[in-house]
Amino acid sequence: MRINRLLTEMRGAPVTAWTTGQVQRLYSALGFGPQRSTARSDLKHLTARGRLVEAGPDDDRVYRLAGARCR
Repeated sequence: MRINRLLTEMRGAPVTAWTTGQVQRLYSALGFGPQRSTARSDLKHLTARGRLVEAGPDDDRVYRLAGARCR
């Protein structure tokens, strides 16, 4: 449910580059808990399954929906 909600939010803004911190804040607002490790794990899970594309250096990583066009 948590990952599906994340994908729904990302689809609502497909050109947005999401950070772990943004996902952490979203999860906290939705009542899923504020753990950064949960947000990071979900982003990595979706990337491994080809749903997201990651970019940037390890200390400033961003994630976008796979196939989303960036402006």
